Amino acid sequence: MITGVLIAAALALGYAVAVGLLMAATFGITAVSPAFVTKEHRIRQSYKLAHDLVWLVCATAGGYVTAAVSGSTMPWFVGTLLAGAMILVLWTNTWEMRQRGFANQLLMSLVSVGGVATGYFLRMR
Repeated sequence: MITGVLIAAALALGYAVAVGLLMAATFGITAVSPAFVTKEHRIRQSYKLAHDLVWLVCATAGGYVTAAVSGSTMPWFVGTLLAGAMILVLWTNTWEMRQRGFANQLLMSLVSVGGVATGYFLRMR
């Protein structure tokens, strides 16, 4: 039971860190340069790529926090759960999926896995 609570806490904190950092970055970028983000009410391709890079950093931070909280309790299983949760939310958000496009959705999925793995690698070495 304690293991389950530890895993749940690690996932919740890691996800909250990743999404919180992404929200802060997104709000900051949009406030500083709205023209970089949209043109004629459509998200610009350059912003989508910048958003992917920001998400890589955020997913890395989330993976690091998850690894730090879970410690040696099934580390790669917990990391896989975090990446899976990120990808599940990404693919079930239909409004954003329409805005991004299929290719960018695939890229964001790969970036999620890569970021979480990088965060785990940084914490576990």
